[in-house]
Amino acid sequence: MHGGFGGLRSAMPMNTRKVLPGRGRDEACLKDIERVQQLWNTCRADHGRGGDFLFGAFCAADAMFAPVVSRLVTYAVELDPVCQAYVDAVMALPAMQDWYAAARHEPWIVEHDELD
Repeated sequence: MHGGFGGLRSAMPMNTRKVLPGRGRDEACLKDIERVQQLWNTCRADHGRGGDFLFGAFCAADAMFAPVVSRLVTYAVELDPVCQAYVDAVMALPAMQDWYAAARHEPWIVEHDELD
């Protein structure tokens, strides 16, 4: 995530405290979202039969895509059924629930990423 999907990162800053449907959908971001869905669908079809994650069982790839999942949730991006099921599985992880809970109690805010 740190080196790719620049359109997604720029147009949809990570924010676990808000839901901003319809925001951030510029051309570069939409291309990144399309590419993410292609990747996820390929991983799920080729390797995901053993569970709900990209390669079946939860692995490092899923951890690396957690910020992408978070952005797609924050900006209420409509996804195909396979990708939405993957997002739902990641969001249901106790670690994601803990991350969101910790973020709600974070005392500082990055103003640049606070979209209204």
